Amino acid sequence: MGVYLNQAHFLFKQCFLSELVANNVDLTPEQYLLIDLLWDEGSMTQQEIADQMQKDKNSITKLVDGLEKKGYVVRETNPKDRRKNRVIVTKTGEAKKQEITRIAINAADNILGGIPTEELNTVVEVLNKLNKNMKKILQKR
Repeated sequence: MGVYLNQAHFLFKQCFLSELVANNVDLTPEQYLLIDLLWDEGSMTQQEIADQMQKDKNSITKLVDGLEKKGYVVRETNPKDRRKNRVIVTKTGEAKKQEITRIAINAADNILGGIPTEELNTVVEVLNKLNKNMKKILQKR
């Protein structure tokens, strides 16, 4: 099971990356997930992003650094607690939202094409059950 999940994850990311590259979007799949989260939720601290994306804070720092260099986001320091930077989407990042979202939807449609909705729903249900089981295991330790 783990081999198939890992392979599907790897190939999904590669297909998505190739779609981004083909459309001249200078983002990695992980950077896309982060900015998409900010588009949906608004500004967040790096810790909130790490919690939502289930990644460690160092990984989030690198992703934010990359998005910041590209002009998609900025960090805003909290004057009361300088350790808590808020990550905010810039006007450039907001201006790219519709175009990049369209590309992401198209990529997902291509990847999932030909698979009946009922089967996709079953996959989502099974993955949710796997995640629930694994979280229980980790909470016991």
